[in-house]
Amino acid sequence: MGSYFLIILNNLSSQNEGLKEKLAEVSVQLTSLKSEVTGLKKLIENLKSEKKPNQTISLTAAWIYNLTKNSVVLIKVTSITPFGRSVAEGTGFVYDKEGHIITNNHVVESGGKITVRFIDGTTVNARLVGRDPYSDLAVIKVDVSEEKLCPLPLGNSSKLVVGEPVYAVGNPFGLSCSITEGIVSQLGRQLKTKGGYLIVDVIQTDAAINPGNSGGPLLNRFGEVVGVNTAIYSYTGTFSGVGFAIPSNLVRKVVPSLIEKGYYEHPWIGVAGLDVTPEIAKLMGLKEPKG
Repeated sequence: MGSYFLIILNNLSSQNEGLKEKLAEVSVQLTSLKSEVTGLKKLIENLKSEKKPNQTISLTAAWIYNLTKNSVVLIKVTSITPFGRSVAEGTGFVYDKEGHIITNNHVVESGGKITVRFIDGTTVNARLVGRDPYSDLAVIKVDVSEEKLCPLPLGNSSKLVVGEPVYAVGNPFGLSCSITEGIVSQLGRQLKTKGGYLIVDVIQTDAAINPGNSGGPLLNRFGEVVGVNTAIYSYTGTFSGVGFAIPSNLVRKVVPSLIEKGYYEHPWIGVAGLDVTPEIAKLMGLKEPKG
């Protein structure tokens, strides 16, 4: 009997030693975990206090397309002319949840019947809200449910740099919701409108822009609208690697006025220059037609 109890005591003693060893190991692990937690807390605090120039994730072309495809629409303008029925096509993109869509003035300036087609095939009539020939911007409006409207955010075009990737989404030649990729080729270009007015700070890009792209968004790598595609430089009428977009900062300035008033008031000083002709020189008493 005594031997039996002795064996039990020995077993308990060895188990106790084993438990002590395990407790010592757990204690070491807990100390290590506490140290790691302290380090993580410090890292989180540093990350919170650290000021980064841009914490937005750069997106791929595929992501940008999927984020914007429901916001870009095909615009058709049907007009009756002395030569018959005329149909012009362009692009627009949703500006807000009230149904306002931004496009180019030259897309809708004919004053014909405007229809808008979303990527899912939904086609509705639209009405002209306002337009500005001097910036080649226009706003139309559709009456659809809010679920159908996916506004695109406006970016800051003044933050663009030459060489930065950009993406043009539109309907070239009526091919719905196509995306092309390029870079900002240059900034600060000037573009002359039909009325002779110069649009300044225009963005030059090599992202393919063709007939039907007019009025579509030019997007940066974060999916923000930094321009409205408006024109190309070409001798053939097709894309040659030089496209132009109206800067988003001008869009931000003009569009609210188009929605509120139907027009935008540009500042002017009432002074114009002209060449001195012999007739003008005679009227002005000049000795020679110079000046």
